[in-house]
Amino acid sequence: MKNSRKTTRIGFTLLELIVSTAMLAALTTSCMVIVRTSHTAWHRHEDDHALRRSGLAVLEHIVRQTRQATAVSAISLAADNSGSLSILDINGNILVWEHDASTKEVLYGITTATNVLATGVQELSFTGFKVDGTTATTQTDIIHLVQCTAKVNLTRPAGPQAVVTSSRAWLRAW
Repeated sequence: MKNSRKTTRIGFTLLELIVSTAMLAALTTSCMVIVRTSHTAWHRHEDDHALRRSGLAVLEHIVRQTRQATAVSAISLAADNSGSLSILDINGNILVWEHDASTKEVLYGITTATNVLATGVQELSFTGFKVDGTTATTQTDIIHLVQCTAKVNLTRPAGPQAVVTSSRAWLRAW
């Protein structure tokens, strides 16, 4: 008579455990690389959005106030990349905007620019125009249109990428 006992295996062999652990480690590593790359891209996108929003917020603020102004009391030269603008509002207040090139901040205030309006703005320039809207001038008594240009630099692996936005605003009262 023959002994017909079958042996049943319970558990895994050492080779099966090593192979499955190696496969799991490779899968986990590749997933972590994807998650880290996605996280970095997300933060870069958030930083870009914040910088662009800073430049646009400055333009929106200046344009809104300029459209309600009665006169320009001081304006920097159009070639000045760290410009300043002073306007007279309908209440008789002098509103002032200045760009600080060393801190990359735009300052705002009544009579003197002391409050931080935005950060990360590389350049801010102002150009005054006569009533025809095409002839540039720095004579404050004949300025009827103000153009404001803001530049922000987005960080890229190949180097900074400049984003320049500009807006024009007609003065309320001539």
